[in-house]
Amino acid sequence: MRAAAGFTLLELLLVLAVIAIGSATISLNLRGSAQTQLRSEAERLIAVLEATRAEARASNTTMRWHVINKGFEVRTLPPTKNVLMTMTWLDESIDAAPTDILFSAEPVQTRTSITLLHNSGASLKIGSDGAAAFKVLP
Repeated sequence: MRAAAGFTLLELLLVLAVIAIGSATISLNLRGSAQTQLRSEAERLIAVLEATRAEARASNTTMRWHVINKGFEVRTLPPTKNVLMTMTWLDESIDAAPTDILFSAEPVQTRTSITLLHNSGASLKIGSDGAAAFKVLP
């Protein structure tokens, strides 16, 4: 008796399942890249904002975080010619709103939130209630 040539239905279904899983994984990785960039930028920005808040308290000075072209800077108020910190965004396609935040020497600040925007349309919001540390908001 001669054996049948070709693939069984089970073998074909297994190949289709492997292709579907691979396609789904690739599509999720491509779609998440903007969110991943925003998350990395948010973590870095949270560290900068917390350091700025601590410096304002320690030096009994009002400080201003301000968005500039392709990044942000931190200055003391009243404005001086010396910029305390200037940083560029990790990716040029990122921006932030609002563009100005003030930190006073007071232990409790005003409620603050910043939305990081990616030119792909993705966004991520970070904020603080004024007493707690900055964190990524839902």
